[in-house]
Order: sequence, then structure tokens, then C-alpha cells
Amino acid sequence: MQTLFSKSSDILYFNSANLSLCPNPILNAIDTYRRQFEINPTQSLKDSWRNLWGAQEKLAHFLGATPSDLILRTNVTDVLNAFILGVPLNPDEEILVGELEYGAIANICRFRSERDKLPLRFLKIPQSPPALSKLTSTQLGESITSQLTSKTRILVLSHVIAGLGLKMPIEDVAEVTRKMGIYFIVDGAYAPGALEVNFSTLQNIDFYGCSLYKWLLGPKGTAFGWVHPQVQEKLLPLQAGWTTFESQGDFNLFGAGSRFQQKFQLSGCRDFSPFFAINETIELWQSMEPSAIRKHILKLNQLFQSEIERQLHWRPLLPSDSSLVGPMTVFRLPDKIQAQASNLSKYFLEKIKAQLHFTQLNSGWYGVFSPHIYNSEDEVQELVMRLKSLSL
Repeated sequence: MQTLFSKSSDILYFNSANLSLCPNPILNAIDTYRRQFEINPTQSLKDSWRNLWGAQEKLAHFLGATPSDLILRTNVTDVLNAFILGVPLNPDEEILVGELEYGAIANICRFRSERDKLPLRFLKIPQSPPALSKLTSTQLGESITSQLTSKTRILVLSHVIAGLGLKMPIEDVAEVTRKMGIYFIVDGAYAPGALEVNFSTLQNIDFYGCSLYKWLLGPKGTAFGWVHPQVQEKLLPLQAGWTTFESQGDFNLFGAGSRFQQKFQLSGCRDFSPFFAINETIELWQSMEPSAIRKHILKLNQLFQSEIERQLHWRPLLPSDSSLVGPMTVFRLPDKIQAQASNLSKYFLEKIKAQLHFTQLNSGWYGVFSPHIYNSEDEVQELVMRLKSLSL
């Protein structure tokens, strides 16, 4: 499997949750689509709407979704902008966002709050090692829903918390938000691919966004949003163009007649080659065994967790309830490294040639380990050895 990727001979890459390596067949497909487009750009643009819809259909079937319920965008921040800024709210209705949400997404909530003078509140999430070590899925779900009020109209929460590696009980939360009439917007950036996600089973969620270039190994600059059919008419587009009010000619080749699809389609002139390569991304996943990939990710995480405890005496930040364990391992950095703060990525690259992600919690700076199918057990052992050299 590792032969599908172009890897550095000396850098240990373990930041798949943020940006995965893209397989060579998909990179080659992007290049092919781009060159084919340039043979006759005018006709190629006219054909783009049909081809784009075909890629969206294939992606939807892979995710257990209806094609007309998806929208395509360039990244998950773009998707969450469409959701958070596009949902109609009254002046006294509150936005509630998790306190550990990705900074860009929290800023969208803050922007909407300040622009429309809406109340904004931050949802408390357990994050200390003692609290997490005793946490159960039921307790976490109850903690989240207990913070909802009659004024809460939007809840923004990650499927997997990037800074904790914590898998959230979104189905349980969604049952409550549906009953309370709260829009539940899920940031799924760190879930599909590493976790099984099937939208036919997530019918109480209103909006879900995900980038394809993280765990799903897709082209950089591609993402999708899923919108529940019952809220599609309420979502207001943030941009206007050729298809806002009616679709004519080649634009009608996209969306199978859905007005929602045509209002939200990528209708401008742009480089569509990464989106066309969604076809090859899904074909690659279908040629592999997705459950085997997820097992491999879990196996490497468990190996890393046991080895950093055994060799370095570092404790991973893990909940006691296995249903809350996500596809990443989060661990506190030694005190001597804490001073590096925001320079950590450069520090680790220069010192031990390892690419990880880093996050700040109440108790200090933490490293985030996220492996994928292009990583091996030998690489995990090598990473532990290099980390050990930092603490000597």
C-alpha cells in the first residue's frame, strides 16, 4: 500500500488528520484532467457541469447519502461558512460552539455573532487527564445537552475534536437538538475515512462538513457538505451567480433538476480537475478494504500509545470509554519542550525530522499523532526513538 505514495526518505509523516499524503494515482488523475481540459477549454467548461455531477453522485453513494443532499466546496472552512452564515436566525437566538473547536470555525461563529449582534457562548468540554480518564459516552452526551437552552439555535461541534482526539457522541446529541429545534452543525473534518460515516444513519443532524484531503486521501482543495433535506430550503446561499434564480443550458446538466443543488453548485469558471479526481479517490477506496484501513490506523495508534508509555513514560490523553476514542493519539509534551510553544512544528522537523500536529489545552502543549495506511509499525518505533532523544 505504501508504494502508492511519494514519501520522504527521512521525514516521518504523522499528521494525516490535518493533511494526508495524496496517492500517486489521484495526483496523476488531477494532472490528466487538467491537461484534457486545456485541449478545448471552452467545450471542457461546458462539459464540467455534467462531469462534476457525476463525481458528486459517486461520492454520495460512497457516503450512504443522496447526491442531491451534498454540496461541493474547496475545504471544510468554506463548507462551515456556508452553514453557519447561511442559516437564518432571529436577533435573540444564540450560537453555541465547542470551546475546543478548530480556530477557523470558532471565528466563523464569532463573525456571525458580531455581524448580526447575536449571543455567542462556548460549550464546555472535559479536557483534563483526570476528567477524560473517567469519561463515558453517556456522561459526555449529557454534559453537552445540559448546556443547551431555549435560546440556543445553532450548535457547532466536531465529530472528532482535533485537539483531544475525542470522538463525540453526535448521534445522542442530535436526538436532543432535533427535539429542541436547534440547528446541529457538525465539523466532520477529522472523521470520515478514519471512522465509518454513513449519512443514512445520521438523520437527526442538520449539517455536516468534511474535507476530502484529510483521512479520505483525496485531492487538496476538495470538500463536501451534507445538508438534511428538511433544512435545505432554509439555507441561504452566500454568493449569487448564473444559477441563483434559474438554470439554463449546460448548467442544467448538474443537480438532476434540484433547485437546491443549482443554487449551491460551483458554477464559476475554475480548475475543476481536483473535483473530477474525486472519481479516482472513491475508486481507490472501493479497491481497498475500508475496515482494514481503519484497523491499521487503530493498530498504529495503540502501538504508539504503548511505546511512549513504556519507553518515555508519557501518558496519552485517553478516555476510559472506548467508544470515545478517535483516530488520533494526543500526548502532553515534556516541560523542556513546552517553551517552544507556537514554534513546535518547526522545532520537531529540525530536531527529529518528524511531522506532527500540536495543540494547546489548559494543562499545556500537546502533540497529536495521526497515522494512515502509508505508515508502518517500524516508522512508529522510529518516531518513539526520535522523541526519546528530545527528552534526554
